[in-house]
Amino acid sequence: MSSSPSNLPVAKPETQRPDAGHMPMSEELDSAQWNLPPIMPVVIAAAVLAVIITTYLLASRKPPTSTGTAVRVVALPLHIESKGSIAPGQMGTVDQNVETHDMVMVNIELDVKNAIQKPMYLKNVQAKLVTAKGEFSDDAAPASDYDRILQAYPQLAIAGGKPLQSESSIPAGADQQGLAVFSFPVTRDVWDQRTSLQAQVNFYDHAPLVMDLTKLAAAQDATLPTKVTK
Repeated sequence: MSSSPSNLPVAKPETQRPDAGHMPMSEELDSAQWNLPPIMPVVIAAAVLAVIITTYLLASRKPPTSTGTAVRVVALPLHIESKGSIAPGQMGTVDQNVETHDMVMVNIELDVKNAIQKPMYLKNVQAKLVTAKGEFSDDAAPASDYDRILQAYPQLAIAGGKPLQSESSIPAGADQQGLAVFSFPVTRDVWDQRTSLQAQVNFYDHAPLVMDLTKLAAAQDATLPTKVTK
């Protein structure tokens, strides 16, 4: 028995899948799947993140525990000539065997303020001199040596001043004013051509207090005439 043509199966045309590697330009631009995300949410997220980071940095920043100023600097250049003895077997005179030594003594008056509500304990005071010949650092002379230093070099004296005491305490919110004496192994010329001078007050359990003395040391009356000792 023959089948009717109307009962024959009809072949469906095969649907062609788009090739992602050969996407037409018009379809690529018009298709919703290629649209960029909205810009406003990105901007808002970036702004919120910036606020969070800024708030964290400000909250984690601790205020200084101490403040201070340098009141005065007095510098005394020294040129010392000493006569040595003639070594055995050597020819010459004592006058020809002269040893020279140069240094600069510096007396600095500091005003240190305790900026917290509990005592601070002073560890020591240091100074750093920067010159074209290099950097030179020194610890302040012990307070017990201050009178002896002034007896040898009275030009260094600062009226009414007393030395800062290491291992001493500064009461909460109080000021402590005092002197610190340093020596640097440089000539007068090197001192006059210095780049910078700093003082650093060190405390126990607190950040150090650093003060720039460069401008103060440049005052006309800061450096005294060179003292020559023979």
